Amino acid sequence: MALIILLCCMAGEPHSTGHENRPLQSYTMPEEPLPNGYIPPVLDNPSVVSFMRAAEIRRHINIHYEAFNKKTDSAFPNDPLKRLHCLLNTYDLISKLRYRRAVSFLSCQKTLPELVDFIMSSRWYKEFLVPVSTDELYDYSENTALRIIIAAHTAAHFFQVPFPTLFCLIFQESKFDFKIKSYTGALGLGQITGIALKQINLIRLNEPNENRRLLAAAHHIKNIYSDPVIDELIRNMGFYPMFPQLGDFPDQIQKFDPYRWEVVKQVSKELIRKGFSYGKKLSLVRRLIKRDLKGEILRGKYAAVHPALLKVTDVNYGKKYGTVLNIETNLLVSAMLLRHYMNYEWVVWNRKIHLQPSLAAIMAIAAYNQGPSVIREYIRYLLKLNPRYKIEQATSKDHRLFLSKKGIRKALKNKSRRVDELFDHIRKITQCSESDCIE
Repeated sequence: MALIILLCCMAGEPHSTGHENRPLQSYTMPEEPLPNGYIPPVLDNPSVVSFMRAAEIRRHINIHYEAFNKKTDSAFPNDPLKRLHCLLNTYDLISKLRYRRAVSFLSCQKTLPELVDFIMSSRWYKEFLVPVSTDELYDYSENTALRIIIAAHTAAHFFQVPFPTLFCLIFQESKFDFKIKSYTGALGLGQITGIALKQINLIRLNEPNENRRLLAAAHHIKNIYSDPVIDELIRNMGFYPMFPQLGDFPDQIQKFDPYRWEVVKQVSKELIRKGFSYGKKLSLVRRLIKRDLKGEILRGKYAAVHPALLKVTDVNYGKKYGTVLNIETNLLVSAMLLRHYMNYEWVVWNRKIHLQPSLAAIMAIAAYNQGPSVIREYIRYLLKLNPRYKIEQATSKDHRLFLSKKGIRKALKNKSRRVDELFDHIRKITQCSESDCIE
């Protein structure tokens, strides 16, 4: 299940020991061992670069996990969530040891364990993820969780966006449900809209290096999925990975209408196959699909709609790159769009404004949600209100100024629903991602 992706994509912070300098035997890959601490250029050689054996990597991550994990078995409601907690807190170290690729954080942001703890203390975790992961009818899918964790980590690394920003953006947008559809028609983990797809296509066309990032990241995910060392590490944690063969990343990304009668009929057939007679009522199945796509927990026998829709979606649209409902595609293009807005050159009154990274992250989140023109108007309002303020030097510590609901209302021309939505969106993502920078 997509939703069970829980704390999606996290990984533990890099842990360095002297053992990384030992000469290691070749496992299956032909590369030469690289120097300790070497990080390959982001766009080059998206492949295995380490000869470290799975047993050696496992020893490192066990030491790392035990060093910070204070939780007892009773803190986890079931074994699947305990396994996810371990993987989320250690995958970054696994990636660093195996590929020399890790994710980045801004100085004011939460660490990976803090991010995981934030999700575990959330209402969503307690009221949705825990019951869903223990309900057999929901058919909790650890494989979906694995794909989200790996793809989100890869996307954050190759597009060089702060992992907490991407992680919390995805959590806020979809609660890690890869098939969810909003009332506006936005789809998937990053809630990609038709307008967003047009922007992504323009970026790929006009910025060759950004398209190179996308293709390199897509290729790297395929390498991870076929890597025997990663397979051994994940299986040792208790997972049984069944990764798709994704193929090549296409030139165009397709949308998907989950309400089409073809999809409803396929879900209906799956329900009937599992012995649920209400699957014969297509109008009822369609209504249940709509409720499920809004993130609602279906109760009793209707809970079976969720895994049926999940299976139909994944079989038809989820196993190859190129559709918005493919987990890996959605996360990669979401990171591409976030990077685009983090590096955006804001021009107000012929003045080019380059924001500090922590503030750029906040403005990127807002632009991701409402588009760059709204944020430009918001910056214009701030400069008009404070003409002497050096906005280029501002950081997220100045959040009281930059999270002004009055300013957002001015920028959005008093459209109250959008004002409340954007203000709440920014506030929740900063609460999730930021730590000591919030005063």
